Amino acid sequence: MKKLLLILSLFLSFILNAQNSIPFTLNEYGHIMIKVKVDNVEGNFIFDTGAGLNVYFEKFAKKLSKKESYNFFVGHRATGEAIDCPLYRSENLVIGKNNFKDQTYSTFDVDFPNIDGLISLHTFQNLPVTIDYEKSELVFGDIKNSDKKKFIDIQIADEAGKAIDIFTNVKVNNKITIQVSLDSGSGKGAYGFSSRFLDVLGLNKADFKTIEAKSDFNNEKSNKVYNGSVAEIATVNGLAKVENPKARFVDGLIYEGITGIDWIGKKITISIPDKKIYIIK
Repeated sequence: MKKLLLILSLFLSFILNAQNSIPFTLNEYGHIMIKVKVDNVEGNFIFDTGAGLNVYFEKFAKKLSKKESYNFFVGHRATGEAIDCPLYRSENLVIGKNNFKDQTYSTFDVDFPNIDGLISLHTFQNLPVTIDYEKSELVFGDIKNSDKKKFIDIQIADEAGKAIDIFTNVKVNNKITIQVSLDSGSGKGAYGFSSRFLDVLGLNKADFKTIEAKSDFNNEKSNKVYNGSVAEIATVNGLAKVENPKARFVDGLIYEGITGIDWIGKKITISIPDKKIYIIK
């Protein structure tokens, strides 16, 4: 009897932790695009590890039967721009075979072609998610112990349960160690740093192209950006490295740095419960 119960327990554990996956496409900016259903309304969303919380653009949000809400959250973009976010709740958020109940989301009145919003890591705070760039798919669920041998530590920013972002420490030019936000919404090959590190790294502003970058959300907001390159960016344990990447140094950046996530590996698993990104390939 005990043996039967043990087998049944192991079987149920396997079912509960069984992986499932969905395909994704990369758009021209390197954003991970996925199909998602919110309260039975399907849309095209960016899987955005730097979004903090789920955001549905107004054109899509109008298709939902959202109830009026007095709750709100004030978030900040990496450039310091404050975003006043009304908060609503969806009954069902379906991603692949996963049905996430009672999910918080915000709306924003902006229109990007073929994009209905952003799906954040807040949804996956209890569920590991694997990005497989070779197979172009997201895989949800626990991974094998043999895939956990290589990893980088991540720091979790939890804004009172309303928004979640992830960070890690990197070395720049093998000279300084800083903490960067890992933001898949930045796109492919995105590396940005606070402009205060130009002097620390011994870089000359005259060697960089200076522009005024306007906000995508507010035409009255802009930041001075110095475009150029750095010699090297690497995780502190050396498991991921990129040489001579193009880089942006930004005035007013509220983080020490912000990068995409594609450079860490061809197949990686983000596990918020473990506070790690496992590098499978």
